[in-house]
Formats: sequence, C-alpha cells, structure tokens
Amino acid sequence: MNFFTIILFAVASLTSVQAAPTIQARGVDPSLVPDFGIKRGDQPDGTGNCVGLNGKLIPCSCPPKRSEFLQSLNENVAAGHATHNPSVPVSFPTGQSKADQQARIGALLVTLQNIHGVGKGCPAVSTVYGKLQEQINTLPN
Repeated sequence: MNFFTIILFAVASLTSVQAAPTIQARGVDPSLVPDFGIKRGDQPDGTGNCVGLNGKLIPCSCPPKRSEFLQSLNENVAAGHATHNPSVPVSFPTGQSKADQQARIGALLVTLQNIHGVGKGCPAVSTVYGKLQEQINTLPN
C-alpha cells in the first residue's frame, strides 16, 4: 500500500465513525400504552379470584401494577423479545398503521401473559387489550 492509500483509508475510517448515528436507549412512550381498563382486586370471591373482562375470573393480583408492567414492557422491547419467553419476538412501533397497532397490542399481551415467567402472568381478560386487538384487527389495511 502506498502512503496516499493509507491516508485515504484512515480519513474514510474516521469519517465513517464520526458519521455513525448515536444510539440512545429510550423507553416505550407510556402514552402509547392504554390503561388496563380493569381494576386490580375487583370483586374478590375469597379464593384468590377476582372479576375481569366480561365477568371472567382472574387472579386478584391482575392486572399488574402499571409501573411494573411498563418496566417489563421496556425490557422486552429493548431485548427484541419477551425476556421471560425469548422465543416470542417483541416490537413496539410508534406509527398508527394497522400493522404498527397490531405489533404494539401484541407486545402488550405478550408482556402481560409472561410478566413473571413463561406463561406466568395475567390473562388477557385482566385487561381490555384483547378487546382492543379485536378492534384493531377489523381496521382496513
């Protein structure tokens, strides 16, 4: 290699390093996370069950605390998969297309149902997320 080629390579390398975008970790925008729509501990039956969507029985510990849920959702999104169920991919796009909304509601449901381990979370009927998913699925493409 001649001297000019070495200098050109060095300048190109520096330029590409300086031009590389800075990646910052940021959390999910909480305004894109709907309220659960179900009150935790509602109508306990004395055996650990409470009432969820459409009168379905759910654990009285469901839905989780919003802060706990958002923390778990952020961990899943940052990892690109459910941290407690790694075979399930998770994304949280911020757009308003049908596909973006489907991906977000999917991320919410996966996080909810696996918040404490594989299948160790809260059922979909402990929130209105399943109902929202149905509504999103009926939107035109």
